[in-house]
Amino acid sequence: MAATVVRAASYLPTLCSAPAGLLSSPGTRDSCHFSSLAHALQTQCWISSASNFMGQQYRSYSFFTKLTADELWKGALAETGAGARKGRGKRTKRKRRKDLNRGQIIGEGRSGFLWPGLNIPLMRDGAVQTIAQRSKEEQEKVEADIIQKREEWDRKRKMKVKRERGWSGNSWGGVSLGPPDPGPNGETYDDFDTRILEVRNVFNMTAKEGRKKSVRVLVAVGNGRGAAGFAIGKATERMDAFRKAKNRAVHYLHYIERYEDHTIFHDISLTFKRTHIKMKKKPRGYGLHCHRALITICRLIGIKDIYAKVSGSVNMLNLTRGFFHGLSRQETHQQLADKKNLHVVEFREECGPLPIVVASPLGAVRKDPEPEDEVPDIRLDWEEVKVVQGMKHSVWSNLKRAAT
Repeated sequence: MAATVVRAASYLPTLCSAPAGLLSSPGTRDSCHFSSLAHALQTQCWISSASNFMGQQYRSYSFFTKLTADELWKGALAETGAGARKGRGKRTKRKRRKDLNRGQIIGEGRSGFLWPGLNIPLMRDGAVQTIAQRSKEEQEKVEADIIQKREEWDRKRKMKVKRERGWSGNSWGGVSLGPPDPGPNGETYDDFDTRILEVRNVFNMTAKEGRKKSVRVLVAVGNGRGAAGFAIGKATERMDAFRKAKNRAVHYLHYIERYEDHTIFHDISLTFKRTHIKMKKKPRGYGLHCHRALITICRLIGIKDIYAKVSGSVNMLNLTRGFFHGLSRQETHQQLADKKNLHVVEFREECGPLPIVVASPLGAVRKDPEPEDEVPDIRLDWEEVKVVQGMKHSVWSNLKRAAT
């Protein structure tokens, strides 16, 4: 028979002053038996006098019940605390959070007992179910289903996701991330593609947390029809950095003018910080002969034929910014014709010495021709001079790349 003992001396006058209909005395001198109150609480209460007071501590919770599962996992994986804030153990292999209840049903066993409230519902048709046991055939079927599920989970865990190969087998450069995510207003970018240019681990030294590691990702997006852009994403996790960079790059698009949708309008030579880039216009079918990052960007833009020489610093960010800076500021044939008020002609190998008019001014054509400089302002590249004079032979001169 369950009984509850209230040991607070201050509660005695209050309970003893209740109406007489709720109280009944068993006839003893130093105790009161509250039968009606016990019936209301579905138990029997015994109120002892202050002289016989005894204290007993009782906690309805423990260490495991007052903390959530996430807080317990953080303590087990050292995600919080002074060590994590100061960067302790940053070079150790990171432990992954496991679902310990996966594949486990509380109450299931080899004997096949059915426990109400664990592996079967507590109530059925308004009545509490009793403990029962499955038949041998039913138990064998349940065990076979559990084994099949566990084998399927193990097969999925061991299965490796094969990603598209980039520039090399052990590098993220050149790997496709697919189109950017849809915008907030429902706009989609299905015709765009995203390519990774660089993935780097960066660190920031803070006073409280010490050396914090982050992943910085440089990506480029484009639709192959002149619209392209690039952006940087930074996050603690690599996949979050990919997502940030991909969705940010689509908001910084450049429109690149292309001559006949396959090459640039004229040769470009530029210097961006310590990076020197020299681009040359090439005929159709020449291909992309340049840095592998520039090849990736040209395919996103839609340029099919170009030669580019990179010298100096090959910092990926400066290389990308300088390349977009030069392409976005090139002068089209029509802009040159309007600027000079002259016809713009082009000499092609298949036409011999006959010029081809590619642009004409919108206004009147001026009569006097463009004066020629006595000393041409041309900076010669000594490496190119040696190749032209036969002093140096490039191993890539007769290489034919596959058309893309």
